[in-house]
Amino acid sequence: MRRRTLLKSVAGVPLAGGLAASATRRIVSAAERIPALAFDSTASLLAADLTPLTDDSVAVVWAEPTAFVVDEDGDGDAVPYPDGTDIPLVAQDGNVVGFGAPIVQNDTDFERGNEEFVLNVLDATAGSGTVLWDESHFQFYDLDAHTAFEGYAEANGYDVRPTDDIVADLSSADTLVVTSPSAAFSSAELDAVASFVADGGTLLLFDQSDFRNFDATDNLNAIADRLDLAFRFNDDQVLDESNNAGIGFVPTTENLNTRFDYFHDREGLGFEIDPAQTYTVDVVDVTDGDTVDVRFAGGNEETIRLLGIDTPEVAAASQFERPEEWEGIESLDYLGTQGDVASEFARGELADETLDVEFDSNEPVRDPFGRLLAYVSYDADGTGSRDTLYNEEVIRAGRARLYDSSFARHDQFFDVEIDARESGRGLWAESAPENTREIRNGPVESVFAPTPAPVVSAAGTLDARRVPLSAEPSASVEGGSAGSRDSDGDLPFVGVDGQVRTAVVGSLLIDESYEQAEDYPVDTSEFGNFAFLTNLIDKLSDRTGDVLIDGGHGQFGVDYGLSAEDAAYYLRYLEGVGIGFEGVNTITRERLDRGRALLVTAPVSAYTEAELDALRQFRDDGGAVVLLAGDAPSAARENLNAVADALCSDLRVGAGAVVDTENNVNDDPAVPTTANVDDWFRLFDAYTGETTYKRTRGGPGRPGCVGRRTAAGNGESGE
Repeated sequence: MRRRTLLKSVAGVPLAGGLAASATRRIVSAAERIPALAFDSTASLLAADLTPLTDDSVAVVWAEPTAFVVDEDGDGDAVPYPDGTDIPLVAQDGNVVGFGAPIVQNDTDFERGNEEFVLNVLDATAGSGTVLWDESHFQFYDLDAHTAFEGYAEANGYDVRPTDDIVADLSSADTLVVTSPSAAFSSAELDAVASFVADGGTLLLFDQSDFRNFDATDNLNAIADRLDLAFRFNDDQVLDESNNAGIGFVPTTENLNTRFDYFHDREGLGFEIDPAQTYTVDVVDVTDGDTVDVRFAGGNEETIRLLGIDTPEVAAASQFERPEEWEGIESLDYLGTQGDVASEFARGELADETLDVEFDSNEPVRDPFGRLLAYVSYDADGTGSRDTLYNEEVIRAGRARLYDSSFARHDQFFDVEIDARESGRGLWAESAPENTREIRNGPVESVFAPTPAPVVSAAGTLDARRVPLSAEPSASVEGGSAGSRDSDGDLPFVGVDGQVRTAVVGSLLIDESYEQAEDYPVDTSEFGNFAFLTNLIDKLSDRTGDVLIDGGHGQFGVDYGLSAEDAAYYLRYLEGVGIGFEGVNTITRERLDRGRALLVTAPVSAYTEAELDALRQFRDDGGAVVLLAGDAPSAARENLNAVADALCSDLRVGAGAVVDTENNVNDDPAVPTTANVDDWFRLFDAYTGETTYKRTRGGPGRPGCVGRRTAAGNGESGE
């Protein structure tokens, strides 16, 4: 057994500021350095006194400057990090290293540098020997959840073993790994760990974020207290909407403290995928209807999350299902049964098969959990040709639904799903949208507006007679201009240009991120967002059909945009009032023909002239276009404004953000509430489809623009 020299006494003497620390930083070139690290659901680290950790002799890895911390479980015990202060994700004191998240579990994207980084830490602190993996404190991330890293460490000279008795087993170990312990360490165990570290043993501690309060921060901090470490774990969650692995709760970072010699690139576990190539693989296991494990020609095993589809959760996991995503189906029990059927269907089609695997240029190669996102084709008829696309076949059989992301075959799969639904095939046999219970369709007493942008006029001050909904007088604009206020001095949330059947809405009123069932801290279901927006659509549109939402301009992949996948609760509302809700990625006249209105959230990519022409034709044929902004960056706002301009409207999304410190949700000024309405528009009753709307007033459209129309909406117009 080989151990590093002890750098401190456990009995109250601080550690020497990090094993590999020196007075100057060693520069590691980008070519020599590991790729960016990814931290899935991570906490931050604190100083010993539970204040922000700013000592760079202790902090090893920081999040990027774009990251921030939140108290996700709402317990009020997260320590905030001030703006401009780097947020540590890894810290070290002597032979003890703390990580904000378990970053080398099996679903890690090993194309990143996570496993190389942890192995570098082991090499620097332990060098070799036996690694004990604690499984005696009800860890979710036990050694079986780390088999890939276990093999990697053993291939590099370590003997990795589980332990369920730390007191008895530590004497034979060089390293102890503790991942998010759900049960506290006993006094005897704490004493054993203290003696182990005092004798030069390496200790790796892995926390995780306080999401749903499943973390074990207090238990880890009890260990840190006993060892008198220079760091503690924070009961928070670190988010980064700019630098992440596809979603904000998986921040990525290259913000590395090169005082520590842990960042050299080395041969890792990652399997380099060329997304332009088609791979032939063998099926190892079929997990469920939309997930399969495969082996590549070189022996690498990967999990494939089948692209563009979603099957119901199996019955054993049906509590994680969202029935709101399934048109006309409300029973969790039924969906659980159908999840089991979908799994059996997948096994019948794919088990022991050889597959061709292809990727989509519109989608990342991997999802946030490290799984490949791909299409798979197989030999369904025994002819020897792998020419059946399983992703499409499972939808055709009625065992899956279309997943509304930006993938290239979205509308192709959409047509297949519609055929399966209309035929009542598979799980759709019990789909009855006409019987969906009506939800949230009362009078609109108030609206909440997540992260709203101001609505302005390109022609000058916006006429207040065109504004059905404004912020309360207590609201203000951060980062905007004087032109944000209308002719009455209010801050418009919505502007209407009825002559060209167009509205601009400053907020993503139907964003499911603000649903309590999606872990938003408070209940927002009493607000009238759904009824208001539907009345607005009804006023502008002179067509029947579905409400459509654009998902083909990158909206699914960013937090400031929405696809149909991000608005499942609005889908359920619309079903309850007899209207369909569908995503559309290809903006053509034919695709829009099934709709009464198109919702467009801030596009990452600009509309083409052909798409804008299709929108104008749709508008001219009575279709409404509603543009929703939210906290989109300036480039995306300009893309949204270009759509308004092409539709001959002078309405625009302004600069800055509307905030309200007095009237808001969850004490968050960025989520204002308002009852500041103009009843003249008749948009604030429960939706019936029979409202008599007044004709448009004060909305000239853009002067001189070809194709202007006069719109009175679906209801009869009154004066």
